[in-house]
Amino acid sequence: MFETPNPKQPFFIANRVDIFPEDVRVLVKLYQPLIGSLAFSLYFSLNEDFNAHAMLSDSTGIYALQEQLDCDVKHLFSALHKLEGVGLVQTRLLNNEIMGQVLVFRLTCIPSSSEFFSTPLLASLLKEKVGISSFQKLSKDFARESKSKQNQVNGMQNADDISASFMEVFRLPEQEAIEPSVDVKYAAKENKTDNNIKATINEHDTVDWNFMKQQFEIYQIPGTEIDRNREAIRSVMRTYGLTEQEFVDEALTSIHGDYHLDMVQIKQAIASGIHGSHTRTRIKQETKKYNDDQPINAKLSKNEQQVLQLAKSKSPAQFLYRLKTDRHDYVDASEYKVLDSLYNEKGIPADLLNILTYACLKSAPNISYRLANRILHDWLQHGVKDGAQAIEYMQKREQNKVKYPRYVQNKRVEKGTDWSKKKSSVKSDVSSADLKDFFKKFEDQNGMK
Repeated sequence: MFETPNPKQPFFIANRVDIFPEDVRVLVKLYQPLIGSLAFSLYFSLNEDFNAHAMLSDSTGIYALQEQLDCDVKHLFSALHKLEGVGLVQTRLLNNEIMGQVLVFRLTCIPSSSEFFSTPLLASLLKEKVGISSFQKLSKDFARESKSKQNQVNGMQNADDISASFMEVFRLPEQEAIEPSVDVKYAAKENKTDNNIKATINEHDTVDWNFMKQQFEIYQIPGTEIDRNREAIRSVMRTYGLTEQEFVDEALTSIHGDYHLDMVQIKQAIASGIHGSHTRTRIKQETKKYNDDQPINAKLSKNEQQVLQLAKSKSPAQFLYRLKTDRHDYVDASEYKVLDSLYNEKGIPADLLNILTYACLKSAPNISYRLANRILHDWLQHGVKDGAQAIEYMQKREQNKVKYPRYVQNKRVEKGTDWSKKKSSVKSDVSSADLKDFFKKFEDQNGMK
């Protein structure tokens, strides 16, 4: 996978594919939920920008694609990687003496709906994206359309093929039939082109599954168990930064002779003992190799630059362990479960998750779902999408606290009357006539006559 922040990076489009109405429907209904609207537009832009007479020296920078799609370089490459992942675009890095490194894009034809649903990884991802009910409806709709284009006849597969052959209908000179002439061979060579291939998903994987199968077979765990749990195994390895051998070693503690991989128990075991024995040693060694001298963002302090550099170079588990170790604290298994949920289930990028861990530990002694989600929602609502933006946002909040301290209004305290110090005033010079007049007025006012 290739990515560069340089908008002047030259690119060249190697071919053009024919897109029919049926292809557009497959692309919109089946591929767009996987790749998104930007990658969808990029595929059509590359196809329309193809120039049959262009030479490598005519290559322009990827800023031309940015202008068409109205996006930045980061989002452009993110869309391109999605197209590469599903196999709609193949990218080659060509080293040219004059042009330097040139990205060469080769487009592939859009597969049919039957080919899409026959690819388990694509179909499974679509189900996760749109939900089971929408997935089932899409499958039924496309299956109905495919079947409506041909009549099903009982016994067709076992019927004899009685079609006439070429030689039964046409006649050629004996020599021409055995060996084509020079003119025919030249015409074939002259018209030979690289046929557009159909898109197939890029299954290039950094995990050596065969090695892992060999290791588990020693303990009588069949290879089908590894195949069945591939996605779960991959997510665990990414979260904790494990190699194939380390995953096997950590998983063996959860195997109890039933010849199956219980991923729930394996996750719990790794979360509880990930920093035991050689795994802890390896992480400490990697931590010592960390070089924090190069600045990342001039706006950030040296300490913040160090944290951001570490967040970009470590897996979530390694980063958490480093922070806890610096505090002379230990990592609880529940904290690893929080990381696993946010990283593998919610898809939070590793560098953003690491800074989220850093923010949580600044506010509390450990990580909890409640605290992590509260901070994460606040970041997302303010447009924070990566680790660098998260640190800048935290920095602004700290500055605002100093610049605009919270105004606390003084509470008004009501003073009560101390009746012990009050003396009653009694008029002793009231005459009987005054009392009679008082009661008469009272009776008149209250209708007591």
